[in-house]
Amino acid sequence: MKFLSEHTSIPVPKVYCSFVRKNRAYIVMERIQGEDIPTAWRSVSENTRQKIFNDLRDMIQELRALSPKSNRVESCTGGSLRDSRIPRSRPRFDPFESIDEFHLWLRDYLQPSEHSSQGDEQEWEEIKKMAVLQDYGSWPPPVFTHGDLNPSNILDRGERIVGIIDWEFAGWYPNYWEYTSAWLGNITRTEWRDRVCNTLDQFPAELEMEKVRHRWWGGF
Repeated sequence: MKFLSEHTSIPVPKVYCSFVRKNRAYIVMERIQGEDIPTAWRSVSENTRQKIFNDLRDMIQELRALSPKSNRVESCTGGSLRDSRIPRSRPRFDPFESIDEFHLWLRDYLQPSEHSSQGDEQEWEEIKKMAVLQDYGSWPPPVFTHGDLNPSNILDRGERIVGIIDWEFAGWYPNYWEYTSAWLGNITRTEWRDRVCNTLDQFPAELEMEKVRHRWWGGF
């Protein structure tokens, strides 16, 4: 959050201090006055909802304007990452030197030339197609990503976004990661999922790629 407050105008809680006690990390931060989207949505008009999505689009564009220091997949400090869609990440997973290295790790280093023991022939063809797209896509540099755009992480007051919280999954990721994370992370909240994904840059091919990865190597 300190990184975001120094480099963007995105409203995030001010951090007062952090410390470790009995092997647990604690952060003392500002409490933003506002309602989360599930609460606010009960009483707002469609016009207000659209204002919220316009705000969100502008804030995501601010994230996209940040320039990475390298091509590494990493946290804002160059360290490890966390994502609940990757079970092996509990509690965290190491940074990667490149997006290609990250993709290899995501699929347990399976090569397209191998024959997976998972699934039938049709399912294996889907896995192979996923691996080929991961390996042979022309990947631009990573972009800074929130990674968990569920409605409870967005605070509203007076028809505007006054806070985006829960940045624990944030980091430098492939350019499609925000979109696919928003889609897969909101799979039971279909109205929110569809609207937030329409607000983001869309990556339909990468979404299909991630659906396959999530089915075989992901989970919550």
